[in-house]
Amino acid sequence: MRRIRKLRARYGAGPLVLRVPGRTLALVLAPKDVWRLLDETPEPFSAATTEKVAALRHFQPHAVLVTDPPLRAPRRKLNEDVLDAHRPVHRYGQRMQEIVTEELGDLRGTLGWEDFRAVWSRVVRRIVLGDSARDDTELTDLLDSLRGGANWAGFRPRNQASRRRFEGRLTEYVEKAEPGSLVEALRQGPSDGLDPVGQVPHWLFAFDAAGIAVWRLLAVLAVRPDDRERIAAEARHPDESPLLAQAGAAVEESLRLWPTTLVILRESRAETRWSGGTAPAGTQFAIVSSVFHRDDEALGYANSFEPGIWLDGRSDGDWPLIPFSAGPAVCPGRNVVLLSTSAAVSHLIAQYDLDLDPATRQALAGPMPATFDHTGPRLGFWRKP
Repeated sequence: MRRIRKLRARYGAGPLVLRVPGRTLALVLAPKDVWRLLDETPEPFSAATTEKVAALRHFQPHAVLVTDPPLRAPRRKLNEDVLDAHRPVHRYGQRMQEIVTEELGDLRGTLGWEDFRAVWSRVVRRIVLGDSARDDTELTDLLDSLRGGANWAGFRPRNQASRRRFEGRLTEYVEKAEPGSLVEALRQGPSDGLDPVGQVPHWLFAFDAAGIAVWRLLAVLAVRPDDRERIAAEARHPDESPLLAQAGAAVEESLRLWPTTLVILRESRAETRWSGGTAPAGTQFAIVSSVFHRDDEALGYANSFEPGIWLDGRSDGDWPLIPFSAGPAVCPGRNVVLLSTSAAVSHLIAQYDLDLDPATRQALAGPMPATFDHTGPRLGFWRKP
């Protein structure tokens, strides 16, 4: 934030064009420019940036995220239809909640991130692929390996053998299309040229980020009894809040404080004009989420845990709070993610007392830290009497 403020003072609201070897990068500094970039996706501002394509081709080369027109629109519609993007609750929402409570119903003792992730991965595999995928840890290991290669983008060759094994296993689950799974909904849509199987890796990938948000949130709630009680009270009266508003707001607040998408990227397909000048075609625009989520000159709650902002209207308006992005490329699985994570948080807070390791407890006792390594906390889960 200090660096951004110095740049704004010196150069104005931007976007600030930085010329680096081999490309032109523009750092977005003003809220109005954030909205323009998000609203004018995919043309002229494509989400399929050069770096993103280089990374995601390791394990999801045909995902809508890295697809340009004309294929982007039908692939986007396929994702929206399967994920029920325009409905508040997915058609399989009840089944998703049942899976969450079944898998999280027998936690015991003190867990670290990897322990929780193993449980969360079972939830994800069942929701996306069906019950028969529950114990398919090899599939998750293959995805982890391919994602590791993707972190090096174009600097590491693609592991074609692992990718073929991964795609083969996904194809088996899609062809099986277990009732109540997302891949069953996928089989109900069009397939010509859209590579339906190729859309599935991103759902698995995105759910992992959702698990990270839940784990961080549980650590925060462990030191905030008032917030825990609001979520627990909601869980005791599900008919009064079927969408789990308190738990969902807490999840969104976790994502505001520590975005799992650190930088939102767009790449211009044409020359574009801005208040400060012209950016050439091929410019990559970078929106650093926390620059806006944590601006304490604009937001009185910037460094506080304040889930109420998602319920009382403070998160609406011109200031970009964008944990799920926005515009035509907004996350199509937002409602599915919020339903599953809210169900998880609601169940865990209602059923367990939480204990937290002293170091993390101290770090979270005051203003929220700027960064939060999710692999650090150790949480104790003790069944309530």
